[in-house]
Amino acid sequence: MILIQSNTADVSTIDVMDWIFFIEKEQQVKRINNETAIQNMSFRISNADGFSARISTDQGDLDSAGIKKFWYRRGNFSKTLTFSIEDIKLKELLIKLQSNFQRENERMIDNIYTVMEKGDRINNFKENFTNKIHNLSYARNAGLKIPETLVTNSFDELLNFASRHNDVITKDIEFNAFRFSFGKDTQVHIHQPVVKFSMKDIENQSIRNKEKYFGHFSMFQEYTEKKYELRIFFLKGKFYTMAIFSQTNEKTKTDFRNYDTERPNRCIPYQLPEETEMRLTAFMESIDMNCGSVDMIYTPEKEYVFLEVNPVGQFQWLSKNCNYDIERQIALNLLKEQ
Repeated sequence: MILIQSNTADVSTIDVMDWIFFIEKEQQVKRINNETAIQNMSFRISNADGFSARISTDQGDLDSAGIKKFWYRRGNFSKTLTFSIEDIKLKELLIKLQSNFQRENERMIDNIYTVMEKGDRINNFKENFTNKIHNLSYARNAGLKIPETLVTNSFDELLNFASRHNDVITKDIEFNAFRFSFGKDTQVHIHQPVVKFSMKDIENQSIRNKEKYFGHFSMFQEYTEKKYELRIFFLKGKFYTMAIFSQTNEKTKTDFRNYDTERPNRCIPYQLPEETEMRLTAFMESIDMNCGSVDMIYTPEKEYVFLEVNPVGQFQWLSKNCNYDIERQIALNLLKEQ
C-alpha cells in the first residue's frame, strides 16, 4: 500500500494520485488529510517482527505492516487525543495534567511517524520544522556559497553588520502568515515579506526610535545582486531547475515571491553545473531530506548562492512552466519496487 498524508485542498496531491492510478489502475493507495483524528492506537515491539502499529482514525484504519511507500506531503494528526474538563477550581491542576497528557500525545505521534516512515519514503513530518539558520550552516559546509548572515536582537550588532554591506535584507526565521477577523467587516492578514534596506534607513530609524533595542530576534543578510533566480525541485538525487527572470520587474526584484500577476516573470528550464548539483546533493544528504524546493541566486559575477530549502513547497508551477511532469515523477517513485 502507498500511504499519502496531505491537506484536503492540496491540488498537487490530487495530480500525483491521478498519475498513480493512470500508471497502475489497481494500485492500493490510502490518503489521510490534515488534522486526522486518532481514535485508537496500539504499538507492538517484538524481537521477531520489530516495531509496528495499528491505528484507528476518523478516516479509516491503518496497519503499518501494509505500508510499503510513504509520501509526507503536508498535514498532521490531531494532537488533542484526550478529554478536557472545564472547572475553575481545578484549573491549575488540569493545566498540569493536560500538559503531561500533551507530552505523551506528542511522543505517540512521533512513534506513528516512525513506523509509517520506516520503509521507502518521500519527505517526513519532522521536515516541517526545518531550521533556516541550521540549513545555511550545513549548506556552507557542503561547499555552497551563502549570503553573509546575522541573526540578532542587538541594534549595535545590526549597525556593525550593515556598515560592511551596501544593502541588507531581512526575512523571517520561522513565521507563518495568518489571517483573522477584526470587528464585523475587517479581515487582517499578517505576514513577513523580504524587505531590503540600507545603512541610511537604519540610521534614520534609530533617530526616530532613540532606544536602540529590538524586542525580538531577526534575520539579516547581505543583499545579493541577481542576474536571475533559481527554483530547484530536488527528488532523490534528481534536479528539476527553473530560472526566474525577476530583475526587470521592480515588484519582484527583491524576491520573486512578490508575484506580479499582471506581468509575470519569464520562467524557463535550466541546467545546473554538475559541481553545483553535487554540492546540493551533499547538502540535502547532510540534513537527511530527500525531496524539497531549493531557492538559489545566480549573480552577475557568475556565482551560485544558496538561500533556503522548503520541504513542502509548491512545485506545480515549476512543473508546468518547464514541462517537467514532476507529479508523474513522484508517482513513478512511489510505484517503484514495492
